[in-house]
Amino acid sequence: MLVKLIKTSLIILLIGFLMISCESDDQLGLDIQPPSDLLDVEHIDTIPIIAFSDREDSVRTDETSRNLAGYYVDPVFGPVYAAFCSQIRLSEEDVTFGNNVIIDSLVLSLEYYDVYVNNKTNNRTTLSVYQLDDQLYIDSAYYSNMPFNTGRLLGSKTFVPAPEDSVPVGNDIKKPQVRITLDKNLAKDFVAAADMGYLSDNTTFEDFFHGICVVPSTNISGGSLISFDMLATTTCLTMYYRTDTDTLDYVFEINSACARYNYFNHYSFSGAEANYIAQMGGDTALGQDKLYLQPMAGSKIFIQFPGIEDMDILSTIVINKATLVIPVDESDFFEPIYERPVTLTLAKLDEEGELQFLPDQIYSESSFGGIYDEDLKAYTFSLTRYIQDLIIGNEENFGLYLMVSGSSVRGNRVILNGPGNLSSKMKLDIAYTIVN
Repeated sequence: MLVKLIKTSLIILLIGFLMISCESDDQLGLDIQPPSDLLDVEHIDTIPIIAFSDREDSVRTDETSRNLAGYYVDPVFGPVYAAFCSQIRLSEEDVTFGNNVIIDSLVLSLEYYDVYVNNKTNNRTTLSVYQLDDQLYIDSAYYSNMPFNTGRLLGSKTFVPAPEDSVPVGNDIKKPQVRITLDKNLAKDFVAAADMGYLSDNTTFEDFFHGICVVPSTNISGGSLISFDMLATTTCLTMYYRTDTDTLDYVFEINSACARYNYFNHYSFSGAEANYIAQMGGDTALGQDKLYLQPMAGSKIFIQFPGIEDMDILSTIVINKATLVIPVDESDFFEPIYERPVTLTLAKLDEEGELQFLPDQIYSESSFGGIYDEDLKAYTFSLTRYIQDLIIGNEENFGLYLMVSGSSVRGNRVILNGPGNLSSKMKLDIAYTIVN
C-alpha cells in the first residue's frame, strides 16, 4: 500500500513538472513565484507613463438590457442627457378588442434598475413620452450619437425617483416602477387599427406604430439619471378598457425582440471644469495630474508606457507580476452624490486603432482586476503578460484605453490621479527577479 502511494505521488509530481516544462520560456515566472523566493523579489514603480483624458465619440447602445433616461448638470463634467426609443410588440396576435370599447387608461410602466446621480437628494425629474417617427430595425446597429425623430407628445410625468418603493396596481403590489399615463387617443388608434387588421401580427403592427421615445426635460433644477430594466415583465404598455360585457386590459410588450437604443448628449461639456474641457480639447499634458472618466460616450483615458520595450534593466530580469495602480482623486468634493464606478475595464489598441482584449484578461478574467479597492482608494489591473510581451517584442506598444465597464448602461463617473500627481500617482508596479 505504501509503495503504491509513493508511486502515485511520483507520477503526479512528474506530470506537474512536465506541464510546467511545456510552458513557453517567455512566460516563466509570471505570477507563479514560489513563497520561498519572495526574499529575492525586487520592485520598480518608476516606469514612465503617458496618460490623458480623451473624448469618446460614441458607444453602441442598441438592444441593451437596460436603458437610461434623465438629465442633470455635473459641476465637474458638465451636462449629461440620456433619452431612449423602443419598439413595442403585441403580446398576442390577431388582436380584436370587441364592440363598443371604452378606454379607461393607457399606461407606460418602466421598472427601475438603478438611479444614478442625486439619488440621495430627492431631486425631481420630468420624463415625457413621444411617439417615434422613425422605424427601427432589430438587425441594425444604433449608436449613442444618433438622435431620433419624435412625433406627437403622448404624456409626461414629474416625480422623485423611488427605486426602493413598490407600487400598487389594482389589487396587486408591483416592483418599483415609473408609471406614466398616456393620451387615450393613442389607445383609440390601437382599437381602430385592430379593426383594420394592423394588429394581426408584429410585423404589420411595427409598420403601423414605430414605437415610443422617453425624453427628459432639461428645464429643471437638479435632475437625475434613471436606469430602467427593459427586459422586466413589468416594463410594458398596458391598455385598460371596457366593452359591453367585461372590463379588460391588453399588454403591449417591451422585450428582447424590440429594437431600441439610447441617445446621449454632453453638450460639448459646456460648463465643465476647465481642466476637463482642456483635455477634451487635446491638451494631453494636463493628464499628468488629473484624469476624467465618464461613461455614456463621455470620456475615456489613454495610457501608454513609452519606451518600456527598450529599457535596459528590463532585459535582465524575469517579471513576476506587473500591476497598474490607478488612484482616485480623494479631493473630489462631489463624489458622495456622483458615485464612482464599481468596475473599470482596460483594453489595448492594435495597429488599426481598434480595441482588443489584453492577454491578462484572456488568461484570467477573475485576476485581471478593475474593481475599485476601498482600502487602496484605487483601481488595479494585472498586466503581467502584456508587459512581458512588450519587452520580448511579442506586442506592439500602441497603448491602452481605460473605460467605465458597461459604459452604455451605467452612469457613474470618476476623477483619477495621473502619473505626475504629487499626492498619490498612477504607477506601474513591477515585481521581478534578476537573471544571473
